[in-house]
Amino acid sequence: MEVALTKISPNGQIVIPVEVRRDARIKPHSKFLVFNKGGNILLKPVDTTTLSNEMDLLVKIGKSEEQIKTGSFIKADTKMSLEEIDDLLTS
Repeated sequence: MEVALTKISPNGQIVIPVEVRRDARIKPHSKFLVFNKGGNILLKPVDTTTLSNEMDLLVKIGKSEEQIKTGSFIKADTKMSLEEIDDLLTS
């Protein structure tokens, strides 16, 4: 893990130091999601594949929460493979 010191400009811009960019393989024009969790700022690089997978996961989590609220459940057989159980749970 690379650690470096930076500062924020009067326009709210932050330079990510070269050693951190190099270590994280960040290229010019990269896009990020920015999170603030209790004063800790997190930058998450965005690429279309990752974003699509995460959006699919959010939909699946929403469906699961609905099933929990309504008392629905799915019964899996212990002889099933992990892939079969995953397909069952996410369909």
